[in-house]
Amino acid sequence: AETSKFGADVTEQPTTCIIKPPTEIKPMCEIETYDDHRIAMTFALAACAGVPVKILDPGCTSKTFPTYFKELSRVTLDADGR
Repeated sequence: AETSKFGADVTEQPTTCIIKPPTEIKPMCEIETYDDHRIAMTFALAACAGVPVKILDPGCTSKTFPTYFKELSRVTLDADGR
């Protein structure tokens, strides 16, 4: 469901999931993490490609990587390119 918010075409089957990437990514998606750190960490990477995204529960990463967003900010640029 969260991948579809970016405009991807997602087909779920009993044992597979087929994801066709969008031709254009929809910005400003609000991503629900469902208290799953993997979702928060994965979709945060979209911001590294310049896609504005809002992670609704970024604190869920504290389970496995409490400093994830701090570390991610060390290797990315802010909106001003710094």
